[in-house]
Amino acid sequence: MEDLKDLQELHMGVDDLDTFGWGCTTYYIYNLLKEIRRSSAGSRLRFLDYPLLTRLNPAIPLRTRGNGALSIHVAGEEDDLREVVEIAISLLDSRAMPGREPGFVSLIGRMPLEIARKIYVDLLTDIAEISYIERVIEKIGGRIHVAGKGIIGALGSISHYYIEGDCTYEIIAYSNDVERVYIDPERLARMDAETRPLTFNNIDPETGTPLIKPSTGAPVALGIRGESPEILVKALNILGPENISGYAAFRTNQATDQHLIPRSIADAKFYRTGLFEGKVIDPPRVIRGGDVLLRISDGSSEINVAIYREEGEANKVARSLVPGDLIAVGGSVKPWITEDGETPVINAEYLKILRLSDQYIELPPRCPRCNSSMESMGRVKGYRCRRCGYRDPRASKISVKLARKIPEGGIYKPPLRNMKHLTKPLSRIGLEKICRHRPPRDLLIL
Repeated sequence: MEDLKDLQELHMGVDDLDTFGWGCTTYYIYNLLKEIRRSSAGSRLRFLDYPLLTRLNPAIPLRTRGNGALSIHVAGEEDDLREVVEIAISLLDSRAMPGREPGFVSLIGRMPLEIARKIYVDLLTDIAEISYIERVIEKIGGRIHVAGKGIIGALGSISHYYIEGDCTYEIIAYSNDVERVYIDPERLARMDAETRPLTFNNIDPETGTPLIKPSTGAPVALGIRGESPEILVKALNILGPENISGYAAFRTNQATDQHLIPRSIADAKFYRTGLFEGKVIDPPRVIRGGDVLLRISDGSSEINVAIYREEGEANKVARSLVPGDLIAVGGSVKPWITEDGETPVINAEYLKILRLSDQYIELPPRCPRCNSSMESMGRVKGYRCRRCGYRDPRASKISVKLARKIPEGGIYKPPLRNMKHLTKPLSRIGLEKICRHRPPRDLLIL
C-alpha cells in the first residue's frame, strides 16, 4: 500500500435521506461502507477516519430530523475514488418525498482549512443560504451529485473532518424489524454501571427509562454514545441485544456544546446559537405552565431568556435569581411573539451562575439586655423591648446579609431525556479531548 501522501483524498458528504416512516442517513452510510468493502477498490483504499456524524445548528426552522449530516473520508488512486463515488450514487434513493431534499457532495482533494473552519462554525451556529453553499462547493472544486437542501449539511459534515476539537463516538445498531429488538433491563443496567462515564446518556436516572433506543423508527434499533470506539464495543457486547442485523461506529460532535460559542448579546440574532453572559436586571417572571422568563444585560444590550419547565433544575434555580446576579446562558435565539411583534429570546439549555449579588434584609435591633427582638416606638423615636422594657431612642434597624440558596459556579442543564444531540451532559465535564482525524485500525462495521 502506498503512503498516504502519494494518494488522493476523497471526501463525500450526504444529508436528508431519512423519512418519518423508514430510513436513516446513517443507515445509508452503513450500507455504503459495506459496498465499498466488497468492491474491487475496497482493498486498495485507506479510510482516513471513522465516518462522521455531524450535528448542525438545532435552531434552524427548516432542518432535518435531528439535523445530522454524514460524511466518509478515504484516500486512494483516482480511478478507485471515482469508483467509490459511483457506488455511493448507485445506493442513493433520491425519490421525492414530502419534507425531504437529499443532498450529496463529493470532493477529490483537500478543503482549505480556513474555509472548512468558517463553514463548520456557520452551519453549527448560524444560518447559511443554499446559494452560498453552492458557491463554496464550486470554489473548492467539489461536485454536487444530488442538489437538494441537503448539500448544506453534506458540506458541513465534510468541513467537520478538518476541525480539531472535542468529539464523542456513537455505535448505531440496525435491524429490519426493530420491534423484535429486545434490550434486557438488567444487561442495560450492568452495561451502564461498567462503562459509565466513558459511555453516557444510557438510562434516564429520574425515570429509569432506557435512552439508547430511539423513537425514530426502523432501521435504527439502538445507539450507544461514548468517549471511544473501544468502550462502545465493550458496551454493546455487555448489552448483547437480540435480532440486530448489523452496526457501525461513527465519530461525532454530539455532547460537546460546540454550538455554544461565546457571543455578545448584541450578536443574538434569530436562529443563532451561542453562549451569552449578562447580569439579571429584573426579578424572574414565572409564566403560565411554569416556564421562567429572565432579562439580562451585558452593559450594552439586553435580551430575554426563557428557561422552560422541561429544563428541570435550571428552571428551579432561575426562580432564585435576583437583579445583579451574573450568569451565563447558552442556547438558541428564537422569536418571541409580543404585542409589538417578534423579539429575540434565548431558549436556554445551559445555565451557569458566575457571580451572585449580595442580598440584605433590614430587621429590628436585638435588645442588649435580653436579646429579644425590639419594636419601633415610632418614626425616628427609636426602639423598645416588650420583654424587659429596655428603650433606646437612638436605635435603628440593622442590615443582615442573606444566605443564597444556590452556589456560585453551579452549572445546570436539562434532564438527559430532554437534551439536544449537541448538549454536553454534566458527566462529560473533564472528559473533553482534542480529536484529530486519523486512519482507524478497524472501522467497526458488522
